Amino acid sequence: MKGRKLLTFICLLWAAALLPWGGGVAEAVPGPGETPDYFGTTPNWAYSPLLTKFKDTLPGLWNPADGPAPAKSIPLAVPDKLTYPGSDYYEIELQEYSEVMHSEMGPTRLRGYVQVNNGTNAGGTANTVTPAGIRYLGPVIVAAKDRPVRIKFINKLPANAAGKLFLPVDTTIMGAGPGPDAARTQPDNVICQSKPNEPTPSLCYTENRADLHLHGGRTPWISDGTPHQWITPALDSTPLKTGASVVNVPDMWFDSTNNYAAIPSCAGLLSCSVPGATNDPGPGAQTYYYTNQQSARLLFYHDHAWGITRLNVYAGMAAGYLITDAKEEALINAGTIPGSAMPPIYRYGIPLVIQDKTFVDAATIIGATGTDPTWNWGTGPRNATTGQITAAVTGDLWWPHVYMPAQNPYNPDFSGVNPMGRWVYGPWFWPPTPVCGSAPDAIKPFCIEYGVVPNPLYGTDPAQPPEMPGTPNPSWGAEAFLDTPVVNGVAYPTVTVQPQQYRFRILNAAHDRFFNLQLYRAVNKAGYTNPTVAPYNFTGTPADLTEVAMVPAAPTAGFPAMWPQDGREGGAPDPSTRGPAIIQIGNEGGFLPKPVLLPNQPVNWNVDPTLFTAGIVLQQNEGGGTLFLGPAERADVIIDFSKFAGHTLILYNDAPAPWPALDPHYDYYTGAPDRRAEMGGAYSTLPGQGPNTRTIMQIVVAAGADSSAPVDDYNPATLTGLQTAFAGPAGVFATGQDPIVVGQQAYDSAYGKTFPGTWPEWGISRISDNSIQFRTVAGELKTVGMQPKAIQDEMGEVFDDFGRMSAKLGLEVPFTNAGNNNFNLQNFVDPSTEIVHPGEIQIWKITHNGVDTHPIHFHLFDVQVLNRVGWDGFIYLPDDNELGWKETVRVSPLEDTIVALRPILPQVPFPLPHSVRPLNPAMPLGSTLGFSQIDPETGADLIPLRTNVMANFGHEYVWHCHILSHEENDMMRPVVLNADSLLYTVNAGDGVWQWSLGNWSQLTTNVPQTITPQGKVLYGTFTGTGVWKLEGGTWTQIAPNNPEALAATDSALYGDFGTGGVWKWDGLTWSQITPNNPEGMAASGSTLYGDFGTGGIWKWDGAAWSFVTASNPEGMAASGTMLYGDFGTGGLWAWDGTTWTQATPNNAVRMAAAGRLLYAVFGADGVWKWDGTTWTNINPNSAEIMAAAGLIFYGDFGTAGIWRYDGTNWSQLTTTDPAMMASAF
Repeated sequence: MKGRKLLTFICLLWAAALLPWGGGVAEAVPGPGETPDYFGTTPNWAYSPLLTKFKDTLPGLWNPADGPAPAKSIPLAVPDKLTYPGSDYYEIELQEYSEVMHSEMGPTRLRGYVQVNNGTNAGGTANTVTPAGIRYLGPVIVAAKDRPVRIKFINKLPANAAGKLFLPVDTTIMGAGPGPDAARTQPDNVICQSKPNEPTPSLCYTENRADLHLHGGRTPWISDGTPHQWITPALDSTPLKTGASVVNVPDMWFDSTNNYAAIPSCAGLLSCSVPGATNDPGPGAQTYYYTNQQSARLLFYHDHAWGITRLNVYAGMAAGYLITDAKEEALINAGTIPGSAMPPIYRYGIPLVIQDKTFVDAATIIGATGTDPTWNWGTGPRNATTGQITAAVTGDLWWPHVYMPAQNPYNPDFSGVNPMGRWVYGPWFWPPTPVCGSAPDAIKPFCIEYGVVPNPLYGTDPAQPPEMPGTPNPSWGAEAFLDTPVVNGVAYPTVTVQPQQYRFRILNAAHDRFFNLQLYRAVNKAGYTNPTVAPYNFTGTPADLTEVAMVPAAPTAGFPAMWPQDGREGGAPDPSTRGPAIIQIGNEGGFLPKPVLLPNQPVNWNVDPTLFTAGIVLQQNEGGGTLFLGPAERADVIIDFSKFAGHTLILYNDAPAPWPALDPHYDYYTGAPDRRAEMGGAYSTLPGQGPNTRTIMQIVVAAGADSSAPVDDYNPATLTGLQTAFAGPAGVFATGQDPIVVGQQAYDSAYGKTFPGTWPEWGISRISDNSIQFRTVAGELKTVGMQPKAIQDEMGEVFDDFGRMSAKLGLEVPFTNAGNNNFNLQNFVDPSTEIVHPGEIQIWKITHNGVDTHPIHFHLFDVQVLNRVGWDGFIYLPDDNELGWKETVRVSPLEDTIVALRPILPQVPFPLPHSVRPLNPAMPLGSTLGFSQIDPETGADLIPLRTNVMANFGHEYVWHCHILSHEENDMMRPVVLNADSLLYTVNAGDGVWQWSLGNWSQLTTNVPQTITPQGKVLYGTFTGTGVWKLEGGTWTQIAPNNPEALAATDSALYGDFGTGGVWKWDGLTWSQITPNNPEGMAASGSTLYGDFGTGGIWKWDGAAWSFVTASNPEGMAASGTMLYGDFGTGGLWAWDGTTWTQATPNNAVRMAAAGRLLYAVFGADGVWKWDGTTWTNINPNSAEIMAAAGLIFYGDFGTAGIWRYDGTNWSQLTTTDPAMMASAF
């Protein structure tokens, strides 16, 4: 591995970026759409117009019930509560439109969402509330916990040639180019070549595809909006109309004879007798079902279409989504968090959606002196014959489209550097990436398809080399760090607040840029310099107060200990101008275990050269910064302006771009050097103007009684009140959030417990660990093996087929040591290596060999960040605002990031199919193209080669980097949620078998006396040899004695050893929980039930026994919080933890329970299902053995074999008649 060379590589890049490059002679300038000059004095980059900062007001939320929405506002969606009783229903269209994003520019062309169905009136009697028109970042959906949201999504983008995106689309990116019927005889960009004013070739994917992904939502897979769930507009003539995994919600019905209008009479039913009824919502439409089975939090919904996600989101396809719950309402009502005294629309806080964009400046982009002369997109007029734009339009969105190599190995100044370059190029990297077939060892994945090509400009200038990258044009770029901050859809907004506390809900919706958000008092731009000369002028109108006072980053008496002293260019804010501190109460996973006070602190790096993590941004708790937000991360914060009356503040950012290794190209700030000749960068930014990525937003505090402006001020009473509300077993976190997976000392206050703080039970991973041991919230001791995952970027193994630097996910070889250290990187289309099960605990140890910090996003499930550990063994605990739950985690280079997950299956009122699709939907079946062709576990070459086949992905989700430029070029992997449960059978002649995702596998030829599953762990008793555990393919003896019965909860195994009583196995040791011998046991969740004959039924909660009933059942079954008992002639009863209810007076012969369902056989009249209210006969034949998990029932029907029932259909799994059967997630 080359990880130890990384620090040298970073230093060389840093030095190269700062060298003073000279310009060359004038050369012919290419025109729009032509081949760019890679090595001349043209940067092939654009810069926004010189926009005046803080001229336009921050757009706020708008309730359509209050009338037509202002031109600049973020409208709320208005729910239809009548069409689907118990759910909120919205019809959301995707449209193309224009909106002004700064008053000094014309309208910007965008694509975004608009609600088109009426909402229900306040009285709940009719749908008469007209929704708002289309606005940027709208409509915001506000949902209540556990109340579903149903959406009909209609793609109304322009069709055919008009459907071309106004941004550059690189058709060599996976999913953006040829479809499966295209012959791959030429590069993808040649196959899909067309002029901007021509339709996309019919064999290629169009540029108007879209879907909806609820980012952070606990959503059934058919509604997750994964990359293969896109649709095209109804009027588009493309034959490629939908992605490979589109499935509509099966209980939403539409009338195909009436313009596909919803059918309210069939709402929530699995069948509909209305003529013309269909689940298909019509051409160019699809349906979504969001469960909202989560605590209060800010989410957002955005596009996720394969190959163009980054462009669609940049074009405007993102909007807010808020879940509220009773815990949050109580905090607001009590005044613990601001909201009750705010206008109703801001009851849940003020949104701040922060992005960065670059806008076209028609005066500087194209032409002989243009900075990006080959730019050929946007809304400008075109030559009908050539398709070239004849004029650029100021205000259009700009996006990088030329892959500018950072190297020029032929540079006559002997530097090897291309002054205008930005990204490294594989054939000129070390070790170089050869063209496939050019040498015996030039094979996949260590080769590229397209190498260097002759440079037509060779000889026109000494700096022009004989060869140039054979990259396509337009080309994907490794990142897009843009020059203008946009908040709520306005560039450099200003907002006026009262001198009081406010709650802000902040979302980093930038593509690639991180933020380190701070607050400083604004100084007057008149006479402003950097460094700023004291005394500072804090007076003037808001139009004048646009800057932050800057001082040299040098040791200075009186400055805080961690104030920058590294001599950084541009200095650091003067600490005496710090504004109020920030109190963070939540992140993207909802409320934190405790509130976190964040004083204002500029960014700091680890500068200790003796550490492997040198060059990494320090953690916030080490003085690394204030409020860190990577792309897609969110923060729920409280800021108190009470003592800043009459002052003006600047929301300031100094996060490096890229994070953590700052590239001066992308650092736009007042007084920065003019970088045009030096590196093709921007001109020097003037006071009061852009481009400027440091001064994000202006906050004007209205006049009031207290203008003392103490630095880092906050209200101690507010913090104390929050600490009290969040602490203890009755606190907000313990009662409102899912229990954490791993108990750690950082959670002591949240649960009122004392978790272990020393090895071995501390729940922390050392660099050499392959498993960790910890206590759960319930006190159970668990030892869980870690699953090694890998990230690698900007190394020889991860350049794409054109030699462009990329990043990938994969696996690290298990039990890595100095002799076998290896990463096995995988492409998105490779089969899934991440298979999870509902309720199953997994610990992922993600090791990162590369340069960038990656914000890794997990679909469906939240994760708990346990710790980070450098490759030198130094351990770093998570920041306090990373505690609790997260679904987007920053993973930095040269260290391992350890996360715990326990997926929760979304509960839905309809059966779910599996995602069955080609591994690579863009290729024909049988093709070998697109795969890594390496074994993901060993790294060996695959022999024979992997081919494209239909594959079962179960409930399909993904995990990926949320730097969307990385995600789109293969830094994404499928995740299989095996929600179908695992079925285990015992056959008298050939042992134990497992059925999973359609496949049978033999686990042992030995025949056990009994089996009990616990997720993917199986326990069995074998005559004469005791109890054995099967985990990870290995059987291990855990007890030499044979119990009479076994039962497993989520976290423990229980054995009934007859006269020896009941014993619990916690993963390490056995302990007796009662000396009594039960007649039967049943388990569910963390609860064990014991039938002690004449002593009745008792419940064990993991710590103590409690009495349930004196009655003696003939049989028991348990699921969730329900216990079912068959009391013979007394019938079958259900106990919900408090009350017994008779389900039927009949006597069940056998039972199986799962989820909210009970299955029973009462004799010869078949299998019956009880949903808590109604009995339904689901099969006229009576099963001899039954098992159930989730929504799936398994029945053994003797000589007819084993059959599976999914709530609607039966399917045969085998003709074998088993002796035993058990099922579990």
